[in-house]
Amino acid sequence: MLPAINIGPFALYTPGLIFLLGGWLIVQVVRRAAGVYRLPGDRMEIIVALALLAGIVGARLGYALMSWPYYLRDPLALVARDLQAFSLPAGVLTTILVGGWQIWRQRWPLWLTLDALAPGIALAALTYALAQFASGDGYGLPTNLPWAIHLWGELRHPTQLYAACVALLALIVWRQSYRRIQTPGMLFLTICGLLAAGTLIGDGFRATGLLLPGNIRFSQVVALIVLVIIVRIWPKLTLQHNMQ
Repeated sequence: MLPAINIGPFALYTPGLIFLLGGWLIVQVVRRAAGVYRLPGDRMEIIVALALLAGIVGARLGYALMSWPYYLRDPLALVARDLQAFSLPAGVLTTILVGGWQIWRQRWPLWLTLDALAPGIALAALTYALAQFASGDGYGLPTNLPWAIHLWGELRHPTQLYAACVALLALIVWRQSYRRIQTPGMLFLTICGLLAAGTLIGDGFRATGLLLPGNIRFSQVVALIVLVIIVRIWPKLTLQHNMQ
């Protein structure tokens, strides 16, 4: 855990730096990937940047809506640097809505566009995991395993690093596959499937997040739904491509 980097009298908020660097890398990677799929990279760069900014605002406003009495008393808390004061579902939904609307206006091929966005999705997952590791959020359950990390007074599963490893694996898979001839959309589904499988397994060791009956986390349910959707779409996408 490294919440801040001290440089002389100044303290730099590490998770914020990770988000800034991650956001810049996401924009650059997606712009280059767009060129591979013969999409206008400059336009894609603008759309992704706007969607990320909208997602940050949406995540903070979503959290504020759930804690509105506090923010009515202290409106300046809306611009606080607290990483916990963000709603991930609200941020993801806002990013999808804003980015999706902008992409829809371009009338680009759907599956090729999603393939171009795939490395950005994996990199966003990696950025979020590393930011949580730096801040100490999203920590795991207590354990005595050799790779446990000492956090919040106990040895715990490094669930943030589990998620980071899965995201890194997804990036490697994309890097090894993106120039190969394949059915449009397959690479996007592969990356999303890897991230969803990692969430389904890894969040079982997490000590934070909404817990449902049966000791199942809401994030695991969402990941399972994503995997079911991918399994249903995969053969239909292949059949559709073969018939063309």
